[in-house]
This record gives sequence, structure tokens and C-alpha cells, in this order.
Amino acid sequence: MNERKIRILEAIIQDYIQTGFPVGSRTLSRKYDLGVSSATIRNEMSDLEELGLITQPHTSAGRIPSDKGYRLYVDNLMDRPEIEPDLEAIITKVLQDKITTVDTLLEETARLISMMTNYTTIASATIVEVVSIKHLQLVPVDSKSVACVIVTNTNNVKHHIVNTHLEIDFGVCNLLTESLNDCLVGATASTVKQANLQHLQIPQHFLDDLLYAIEDTLKEEDAKHIYTRGKANILDFEEFKDGDKARDLLELLEEKPYLKKLLSPTPGASINITIGEENALEPMKQCSLITTTYQLGNYTLGTIGIIGPKRMNYGEVVSLLEHISCHITNMLSDD
Repeated sequence: MNERKIRILEAIIQDYIQTGFPVGSRTLSRKYDLGVSSATIRNEMSDLEELGLITQPHTSAGRIPSDKGYRLYVDNLMDRPEIEPDLEAIITKVLQDKITTVDTLLEETARLISMMTNYTTIASATIVEVVSIKHLQLVPVDSKSVACVIVTNTNNVKHHIVNTHLEIDFGVCNLLTESLNDCLVGATASTVKQANLQHLQIPQHFLDDLLYAIEDTLKEEDAKHIYTRGKANILDFEEFKDGDKARDLLELLEEKPYLKKLLSPTPGASINITIGEENALEPMKQCSLITTTYQLGNYTLGTIGIIGPKRMNYGEVVSLLEHISCHITNMLSDD
């Protein structure tokens, strides 16, 4: 692709990021010093469309970038502006003034980035171990319910009240406890329902409720240390004025197990950018996700991610994420 096409594509993407409106040849000729006529720009835009780098939305005369166009832009054309000194001072003050624990750090980081970008921000801490069952105990609460007490491999203790649908006493609870520990110690949220428990002499609905309670507890533990801020910010963008699209995305942002998977570090990548159709789930296909990690030595302590429309300001977001990631890494190293 020749230099002129690259300059025109870059101008289209920059203009669409700034305005949110499809870009025509007259706009490009008037606003950008491309050194060619509107007719030549139209011809080049036709070529860019054939290459799959721009597309025509509905009946608009203008063009917008395709996912392929955005990918070419972020991989080859994107500028990363320096963080302005006054912005850097705000970052330093907010994080250093309020940080007492890693959880506080994550919460403040998510809030700060969301405020600065007007996008949705997620911050997570890496969980060293997948949460599993270390021990569980059934304790009668009354004649037809038990407390299922679960101790995890991370030494957290949780309990759920489960309806037994039959009368149960300490003796039966102790026998069930022994059998459940034999089958379930080491099980995780993704494997607990795979255990073979059909030999237990209890009603199926009691067993189903019990396994659901255990699975729910393990999922809660897995989802700890994930903080989301600015979820409603996504509604400010034209792309999400469609109520169904907005609802689907907001519901997805409530699913912490999915967010945990979304923020899984990419080996060898300091910044990872996922654009539109590159996202696996349908509600994210109108979005871009930019993530980075923060470190202690060679160990990844956690991930920070920003979700916004595909026309987000990639360069500014990447610069901000890199700066904050470096700042957090330095803070943790100093400690």
C-alpha cells in the first residue's frame, strides 16, 4: 500500500475517533494537508474500501474504519503522546495518597483511569492458585437444612445454608461430610459438578442444591480482587444508544468470572489490544479492549484493562496505561 493511501487511512481514523461521524473526501481535503484533490482522495478511499480497511455505514456518503483498518493503525501508525506533567502529578498524588493495600490500589487505579478516559476500566490482581476445596463440613441448622462450611486452599472459610428436603441429624451429616470430602477435596468451580456422587443416599434436588452452593462459593473466591469502574460510561457513546447492545454489555461487565478471563495476561506482551470481531463474545464485538500488566520483578501481579468503543483514542489510552502500569510497578518494588 502506497504512502498516500496510508496517510488518507490515518486521517480517516483520526477524524472518526475525534468526531464519531463518517468521513468524506471533502472533509479530508478541507481538514488535512494531504496535497491532493477531493477527486483523488475519493479514488484512494475506493481502493481502501476494496482492501477492507474502511467501510460505508448504511447510506452515509462518508466512510468509517473497519476492524482491519483499526488493526493496521494500532500496529503501524499509532502515535503515543507523552503524559503531560500536570496529569502525571495527579496520578502520583492520587495513587500515593490513598494506597494502603493492593485492593485499595486496584480500586483507585480503576477509578482514576475511568475518570481520565471516560471509558470503562477493570483492574485485577493475579490469583496465584486456582481456588479449590481443602475441606468441607455439613452442620445441621434445623431439621431440614444444613450449613455447608467450605475451607478453600487459600484458607478462606465460607458457608451456605442448603435446604435438605428431608430430616437430617448430626450422624447423617458426618457420614455425608466424609463422603463429600473423599470426592470433592481439590475440586474447583469448573470441576465440582463433574464429581461422581450418585452413590450418596440423598435426594437429587438436595445434591443439586449442595453442589450449586459449593460451586457458587468457589466462583466468588475466584472473582475476588477484580474492580470495575465507569461501567455506565459506555452509554455515552453513539455505538451503544441501542438499548439491547448496551444491556448485553452491561450484563457482561457484571460477570466477574468472565472479566477474570478477559484480563488473563498475554505472554510476552506489555500492551495487548483486542478490536471488535477479535473479541470472542458478541457484546464485546462493538468494543476494543486494551490491557497491560504490572509487575514485581519477573512476576505479573495483575492486569489493568480499558473497554471502550472501537473508535477510542488508542494512542492516548496506551500511553496512560503504560505510564500507570510503570508507576504501580515502581511503587510495589519500593515497598
